[in-house]
Amino acid sequence: NKENKMSKAILVGLIDKAKDEIVEKYADGMIEHLQSDEYKEKIASKINKKIDIPFVSEEKEQVFFEKIVDLVTDIVEGIVRK
Repeated sequence: NKENKMSKAILVGLIDKAKDEIVEKYADGMIEHLQSDEYKEKIASKINKKIDIPFVSEEKEQVFFEKIVDLVTDIVEGIVRK
């Protein structure tokens, strides 16, 4: 049991270190992709197809959802670059 717990602790440590290295290695490319206008528009369009705001035109909804996606990608960038 004691050996099992030690093995798990070592494995958790290795996985955590690997995760950190992967995030560090790919963070810039991921952020660039998330922050691209093309990606933001694509995500906003998919949200717009799923959500209808009564009495608001599709064009205005699209602008609204693009702003929301922009806000969320800024938050994600802050978390990843932390």
